[in-house]
Amino acid sequence: MKFEIHSHEGAGPIRFGMTADEAREAIGGEFKSVQKHADSHPTDVFGEFECMVFYDDDGRVEAIEFVEPGRAMLGGVDLLGMSYADLVKLITEQDPEVMIENDGFTSEKLGIGSYAPGGIGEPEDPAETVIVFPPGYYDG
Repeated sequence: MKFEIHSHEGAGPIRFGMTADEAREAIGGEFKSVQKHADSHPTDVFGEFECMVFYDDDGRVEAIEFVEPGRAMLGGVDLLGMSYADLVKLITEQDPEVMIENDGFTSEKLGIGSYAPGGIGEPEDPAETVIVFPPGYYDG
């Protein structure tokens, strides 16, 4: 399944603010809930789609993360199917204020971030993850 990113709204059929049940129904397929922290809502891992859905303390979708070969799409372009250098170029064209670090980037404007272990040092390697998030997600 391709998950077209809708900045600050969600990806594919998943929308920020959905309950866990609504998100699970929207995606379909099997999932496994993983408790990452004792005091947080479990994260749903949809192995078939290589995506994880994170929930806030109220059990509502607060972020979606994809790993290769997951299909996180932006404007029809597969973000995990390109080199990190090309991914940074694509995002920078849409958000000149993107925060680029050695191992990834965060675009508050687009609500998209990425982790790339090789990052700047290995620009031809693809990113390892793409995360989609709503406004304020990283505000603490």
